[in-house]
Amino acid sequence: MSMDAWKKEFENKKILIWGYGMEGRSTYRLIRSLLPEQDITIADGGKGREAAEKETVHTACMDDQNIDLSDYDLIMKAPGIVVKQAQDHRNLSGEAQLFLKHYASHTIGITGTKGKSTTASLVYALLKEKYPAVLVGNIGKACFDEIEAMEAGALAVFEISCHQLEFCPYSPHIGVYLNLYEEHLDHYGTLEKYGNAKFNILKHQTAEDTAVIWKDLPQYISQCHQKTVLIGRDIYAEDRTLYIPEHELAITECALIGDHNYQNLAAAYYIAVQYGISDEQVLDACRKFVPLHHRLEDLGESNGIRYVNDSISTIGQACIQALRSIKNVDTVLIGGMDRGISYTELENYLYERKDVQVIFMYATGHRIFAEMKEKALIRDGLYQTEDLSEAVSLAKQHTRKGHTCLLSPAASSYDHFKNFEERGKTFEQLAFGENR
Repeated sequence: MSMDAWKKEFENKKILIWGYGMEGRSTYRLIRSLLPEQDITIADGGKGREAAEKETVHTACMDDQNIDLSDYDLIMKAPGIVVKQAQDHRNLSGEAQLFLKHYASHTIGITGTKGKSTTASLVYALLKEKYPAVLVGNIGKACFDEIEAMEAGALAVFEISCHQLEFCPYSPHIGVYLNLYEEHLDHYGTLEKYGNAKFNILKHQTAEDTAVIWKDLPQYISQCHQKTVLIGRDIYAEDRTLYIPEHELAITECALIGDHNYQNLAAAYYIAVQYGISDEQVLDACRKFVPLHHRLEDLGESNGIRYVNDSISTIGQACIQALRSIKNVDTVLIGGMDRGISYTELENYLYERKDVQVIFMYATGHRIFAEMKEKALIRDGLYQTEDLSEAVSLAKQHTRKGHTCLLSPAASSYDHFKNFEERGKTFEQLAFGENR
């Protein structure tokens, strides 16, 4: 491709940038660099409108209520904006869509309810042993910001969310569909619609591409006619040994915690082998790999209590994985914004784990406690608190020295925090003090 091809994407079109967050800003910068004088409309219903008015030129900035999408030739929609059924979808696009249109053959895309950030980071770490590579997408880097590197021949590791995939008619050369659990039902309404959005990562692949998909998704595996390998059957881990077709590798040194993360590493290993990365290079990358913050992050000890931050946990299955992965957990903090997902599996597990004291907080915490009470699953060691501050205070009283207090909320953070990162940082401050 070339920058001329990018210029043609936007030239002589009436363009709407819908949402002026990370991607909206990145889209504006790209268009403005290619077409300094072109008029652009920016619509945002929050503080983004004010920022756009200050930061942009040759733009019309407006509120996004009641916008008529049919007025525009190209609509660059931010992920997460809900498009109503009655609205015109024909000219909808986004950064992920155009990036894959141009660079699918050089892109490894990764999606799934859980584990996509860690897996994408691992793939990136392994590929960097041999190739120029960029890590983009939902992990916090707008893909348009790396177009220069892509034009120079880099490989892209793209963590792609369901929202980025929802209307996307392109798929990457290697697509990874890690897993599927109830999540984002407030946006999609049903698990089927949510899963279908994610399946776009594989749906548009060609015979020359590769699908890596969780073995427990038969409804999507049956639609894959490209080369397909199954996570949990062809790709798996036992303890710290990785197994992929025709290869196995014992990981001798790596800071990852949890069996599920070694399965994620096995998927990354499979991709690395496809690109000719040697076992020695994989082992070297694993030695150097630093796990991501807020994902089973060992914060250290204070007054003899170990604190582990798993604020990324937004579903029950993630909390269960955390409790299975961390040794000597005395207390676990659960609860957040209620998005209507089922907690039956978690409730049964918490009842069985009588060695762990559970401190519930916020809307989902109170709901889980109430549902456990209705199901006669109440036991000793279950507590209700109002918020994270109360929960940490109570945990300090009930966690023995030499044992662990785990934050694994199994719920979204958005009712009381900006995001899961802020929730995790608040947990750390409450555990260790403001001067941590």
